[in-house]
Amino acid sequence: MNKRVLTIFIIGMLIIVFSACSNDEKITEKVTKKTPPTAEVTAEANRKLAGKLTLDQMYVYKSLSNYQQAPELAGLVSKGELAPLKERLPKSPAVIQKEMMSDGIGEYGGVWRDTFAVPVESWNWAAGHTQGYFGINQIVQEGLVELGPMWMMAKPQVLPRLATDWEWSKDGKTLTMNLIKGAKWSDGQPFTADDVLFTYNHMILDPKVSRSITSATTWTFAGKVTELEKVDDYTIKWHFGVAKPVAALYNMVGNNKFAIAPAHIYKPQHPAFNSKMSYSEFENIAPPTKLPVVTMGPYVPVEYRTGQMLILTRNPYFWQVDEEGKQLPYFDEVWFTEAKSGEVRTLNLINGSGDRTNIENPSTFSMIKQATLQKDYIDINFGPFDSGYHVYVNMSKYASVKTEKDKAKRNLFRNTEFRKALSYAANREGIAKVLFPNPRFVQAWYGAYPSGSIYYNDEDVTAYKYNVAKAKEIIVKLGFKDTDGNGIVNWTEGVLTGEDLVIVAEMSADQAASISIAEALIPMYREIGIKLVVKPLQGNVANQKDMIGDYDLRIVREDARTVPDTKPETLGPVNESAPWWHLTSNDGKRDLLAWEEKLADLLRQSQVTIDPDKKAEIFSKVQEIYTKNCYTIPLIEVRRGIGVNNRIRNIAPDTPTYQYDWTLSNFPLEILWTPKAEQKTPQHHDKIVIPDSYK
Repeated sequence: MNKRVLTIFIIGMLIIVFSACSNDEKITEKVTKKTPPTAEVTAEANRKLAGKLTLDQMYVYKSLSNYQQAPELAGLVSKGELAPLKERLPKSPAVIQKEMMSDGIGEYGGVWRDTFAVPVESWNWAAGHTQGYFGINQIVQEGLVELGPMWMMAKPQVLPRLATDWEWSKDGKTLTMNLIKGAKWSDGQPFTADDVLFTYNHMILDPKVSRSITSATTWTFAGKVTELEKVDDYTIKWHFGVAKPVAALYNMVGNNKFAIAPAHIYKPQHPAFNSKMSYSEFENIAPPTKLPVVTMGPYVPVEYRTGQMLILTRNPYFWQVDEEGKQLPYFDEVWFTEAKSGEVRTLNLINGSGDRTNIENPSTFSMIKQATLQKDYIDINFGPFDSGYHVYVNMSKYASVKTEKDKAKRNLFRNTEFRKALSYAANREGIAKVLFPNPRFVQAWYGAYPSGSIYYNDEDVTAYKYNVAKAKEIIVKLGFKDTDGNGIVNWTEGVLTGEDLVIVAEMSADQAASISIAEALIPMYREIGIKLVVKPLQGNVANQKDMIGDYDLRIVREDARTVPDTKPETLGPVNESAPWWHLTSNDGKRDLLAWEEKLADLLRQSQVTIDPDKKAEIFSKVQEIYTKNCYTIPLIEVRRGIGVNNRIRNIAPDTPTYQYDWTLSNFPLEILWTPKAEQKTPQHHDKIVIPDSYK
């Protein structure tokens, strides 16, 4: 079905299904009772986990007396084609505790089926290339620490991953970090401090790696770029410019922050070590079809059919086990179907060909709600209002400014009064009703953070509510006038004199709700004399344009502000590469407005503030400055949920769609499983990756 037709159909269904719903309608959370396979887990089956656990109830690094492995791996060992399990595991593997498994210890076998809608760009993740999002990044990228499962903790703290533990020096400026000993990459090569140092020094800090996952500015505190020292193969030291920058720990997570690259693969091809390689060649040495991938993750990509499917098989060298000594993961394989839109992920869950969906786009709410009335295999749970859609205008005075006309537009976008006019012109209640006519799920919104955030307070928010007269008044005061009578105001001075005020709104074609919002804004902005041109962008084009600041206006769903202290870069200029809607140019130029400077100071304070009361005070001031100056134009906020095929175990019913990270980090894929009777038959055992020495 044509995507535009599909969107119109969905919106129509929304109106039909919910036109009779009252505002106080209760949210239906259909949870089909799961039958646990053994009596041992009966009492704990499908239990809630939010705020329940301590660190030692989640992860322990220790040696066990006995280990087990998946039957197909045992078969390869018996044939002499694979090393024995004890040689593949670290001496003290990460032992995942049963307390963080809502349905208990799992059974081997079966397939996890998922969907992605952003094509694999490259497997060179440390160079800033995506593997397709939708969970694929989380599977193949590993970092030193983990944030996702923090939602389970009574007192949230950064969790260990490839770093087992760490300790601050007395002055707080040095962090000594121990790495897991004896863990191996999926090709059997050892993971060591060399991998971490290579990633940091030659991917992140090398300015010639143009799209590195983070940059030197991300790691700069008090004007000093953080230094990383190798003590030995399994010990590193971080040297900071300030005492205990908690933000540095948040930056060590693997998913798009500190995704560690295998040095033995990439170092020989890096231009710093290979004069025959250019940086352009280096960044593109791992195209989507160059498989298998070398990873520390639980599954290894082994086959990619462009536009169709990505197949992953279990990693024989994965370094985690459960309490019974079973090497994780439990599933044999992961199948990702490639689609044009994230909506297809929801359709696949409904038709039984997929195992989960994030219920995050309002356009899919009606589909999933109807499905729960008809399908007995779908579990669905919604959380609080934790995600919102904004209008972002490009405030950079220099990035991708090529002409005097570009400069004139950017100066307009930097004018707070103009952004207020855009806010006054937006009928948020109308947009919310069109997208999903039920205030229990979608509502008008004006904050810097979603109302589900612990940092949200109405008193901090300045709301420029729908008022067409005020919007028109501002447009006139800014000097615009409809000089040709076509209903669109014209520029009356400068290089654009006589031209219509036209703004191009671009967004990822994957975010159907963003397109619907943009289309709803067209008549609203036209009413105040602005012509809005809507331009959906396919694949990674939107991301690439964002990275260089080449756009007028974006409509984007912001997902990461429920706990903004972990991602202050989503709120303002905490460093030179943030925020993405006010970039520094390639030659280092950026003019922050006076109130942006204040915002930057507050966000930098948040990076080194541990005391929760002081942190709350900082983020109160941040929201006050942010909304008063209309940094972005918040429009609507939504409640998100997770839909799951109920044959899947160990997804707790209160798992957030996004809190500290996305779903496939919040319930790590390696601990998910399915009872034997409900398992889908794996088809790719012959593709399990065996190191060359055993072939």
